[in-house]
Amino acid sequence: MDNVVLYPFNKITQGMVRFRDLTDFRIVAVVDFVLHKGKDAAELVAGRAAGIPITDNIEEVLEAADTLILNDPGTSFGNNESVYGEHNLTQLWRMLVIRAHERKLRIISVHEIIDGPTLEWLLKNGITIEVEPQIPTSLEHRLQAEYVFPSPGDEVATYLSYFDVDAQITAYNHNICKVGIFATRGCLGKFTAQMSLFRELKQAGEKVKAIITEPTASLFNQPGGDIMKFIARRPLNQYPYYIHAAVREAESEGCDYVLLSGQGSLLPNENFVIAATKVSYLRAFRPDLTILIAGYDDDEQIRDSLDILRIYGNASRPFAILIPDKYEVDFGEYIWKTPEEIERRKAEIRSRFEAEHVESVLDIGRLAAKLSQYKKTVRL
Repeated sequence: MDNVVLYPFNKITQGMVRFRDLTDFRIVAVVDFVLHKGKDAAELVAGRAAGIPITDNIEEVLEAADTLILNDPGTSFGNNESVYGEHNLTQLWRMLVIRAHERKLRIISVHEIIDGPTLEWLLKNGITIEVEPQIPTSLEHRLQAEYVFPSPGDEVATYLSYFDVDAQITAYNHNICKVGIFATRGCLGKFTAQMSLFRELKQAGEKVKAIITEPTASLFNQPGGDIMKFIARRPLNQYPYYIHAAVREAESEGCDYVLLSGQGSLLPNENFVIAATKVSYLRAFRPDLTILIAGYDDDEQIRDSLDILRIYGNASRPFAILIPDKYEVDFGEYIWKTPEEIERRKAEIRSRFEAEHVESVLDIGRLAAKLSQYKKTVRL
């Protein structure tokens, strides 16, 4: 794919616009039927226009593209249920897809499409939507060849056999700097922090890989870590070992760093299985350095997160605590913090928590040199 149209204009596609220089395709437009029509997507995301219009004129923009990338499975999900109903987005999604199909565009979805009526509609109209793979082929081979998972059967035997798997992997992943980026809650800027640091390290000549938990990982040619996409292909109990294998692969390729951005909040939620998985993949990753992103009223959550990182993540204290410049409060609605509010919150964190560095999410690039210095010191 060379010339891409994105749909819709939301958190995921904003990240693709912000870090488009790290992809190997060109974004020509963003289709959206609700937000910011007539605006330039790059200007809204990064403050500088780049000729990427946000539009509902699908006929015009599809003419200039060879690929349509959907960050929307065709039905309401997350916090957009009322918006879907108000704007009739299911039918508009189908209109967009069928127009792209008629023009023979490649159509890609970053999410699994599991809705029955949507799948029936696609089949009826002979439309194929590709779902970007979660696990790179090389990592799939590594999992099959080097991680001997127990076969389903006796539950006690299966449980005990995982001790053997755990013992086999403890000798690996010691010659690469593992940086874990976590947050006290969702939507605070983990992906932005991860990719900003990824970009800065690459520009500094470091060899680095990012395990991306957003569903767009393959579009950046990086291994994915999205749990929902993983369990569509493999059992959830293999997820921590997959994270470990991704680090091993980066290490075998001679990478200096691997950056993992956690998914959602680091803190446990009401789902027991997902809470256990978070602890497991943190234990499997064992970060050398941790970066925690926190909200403006999250002191208690910061303390809880630091305890989890200390106990399960081998981190005595965070390398950095970051705060966002904005956070989402509703579909497409954000609260922005002033420079004064940001500086005041940074001062509070410095006085209350032992962090080597306190920055805003957008300023994480300043830490690239500090990371390089840390790596050299440790390896001496």
